[in-house]
Amino acid sequence: MVLSQPGKYAGTKKILIGETYTDNKSIAGLKGWQCREGTVITPLEDPEMMTVDVFQKGTTYVILFSVKEDTASKEFVIADILEIKNVVKGQEVKTGVCKEGETENVEIIGLIKPGNTEYSPVLKAWRFSRDEKRAEIKSIKNIKCLNGGFDQT
Repeated sequence: MVLSQPGKYAGTKKILIGETYTDNKSIAGLKGWQCREGTVITPLEDPEMMTVDVFQKGTTYVILFSVKEDTASKEFVIADILEIKNVVKGQEVKTGVCKEGETENVEIIGLIKPGNTEYSPVLKAWRFSRDEKRAEIKSIKNIKCLNGGFDQT
């Protein structure tokens, strides 16, 4: 698989790559954006912490992939960004809760339209490579993400 360069899918927010922050709710380039969720995608005992943060403004979502090189530090560095435009009402961006086949994969970001099942197939998928610290497009084959509001009763 050929990996993309950081910023390939960053769209209008590419300028934020390399920026540092201590609080994901106060990133200067995202004033006016609503923070939807944040997920740690590395094991908690790992000395290098990686996070995925989802922001929304209108029908556009921006997903930040950030790295804290030392858990003793307070600063995160934005390693890459994924911008998803024209997300229609009823669709959701999911991070940290997707599967490839039956195997959970916290690196996958999925765009889903939730249904009446515990997991929904994705409409689009991306992967944040923790090794390369960059986003890439992923095939949607066998990818599904958890429906947060699904009620099994």
